[in-house]
Amino acid sequence: MTNIVIAGYKGRMGGHIAKLVEEASDMTLAGGADIDAPLKDVIDKADVIIDFTQAAAAADNAELAAEMGKPIVIGTTGLNDEQLSRVKKASERIPVIHAPNMSLGVNVLFHMINTAANTLGDEFQIEIKETHHTKKLDKPSGTAKRMHEIASHDRRNVEVHAFREGDVVGDHTISFESPEEVLEIKHHAKTRKLFARGAVTAARWIVGKAPGLYDISDVLNLKGNR
Repeated sequence: MTNIVIAGYKGRMGGHIAKLVEEASDMTLAGGADIDAPLKDVIDKADVIIDFTQAAAAADNAELAAEMGKPIVIGTTGLNDEQLSRVKKASERIPVIHAPNMSLGVNVLFHMINTAANTLGDEFQIEIKETHHTKKLDKPSGTAKRMHEIASHDRRNVEVHAFREGDVVGDHTISFESPEEVLEIKHHAKTRKLFARGAVTAARWIVGKAPGLYDISDVLNLKGNR
């Protein structure tokens, strides 16, 4: 039985994750941390920490997890370079999964983009469009930035367009267009529960792994399929 502690327990994502953990036959919800309940007070109960908080808190939580020798799955987005550096430093001591998007489908999308970008020539113009709800803080999204990183290979002019509308969970589209044809790859998130399911899947995978910085492509073994 894997004991899970959720950082950001009272948030919307924390609630979805807690429900999935409680329904799982191989996991136990051992504790929750939030603004009024510091992670340090419950971290000793954890086999794995799942973090959906704010950028600064996620970096702090990664450092605390490293001090305590606890694996951590970070679904928080919008970390700056300094915060990412702290997470990477923590991963030298513990296994850390940090992904711009916990959706299993989105990470298959990343794999497909990598294939397309490596196959199609420079005559293909690349455009990325993403839409999220109006309360999302980072713009463009971490997912769109990752799509850009994969598609550009430091040699392409990739346009990124970000939109904030209503309560859209998350839509991401990338198009490769030449004078003769268009290839379009799209992911549509129907519910936020998919991010929770991805995080729980990652928490199962990370148990017993060596220290290092991982992402969902490791969980799905997509890197071995490139």
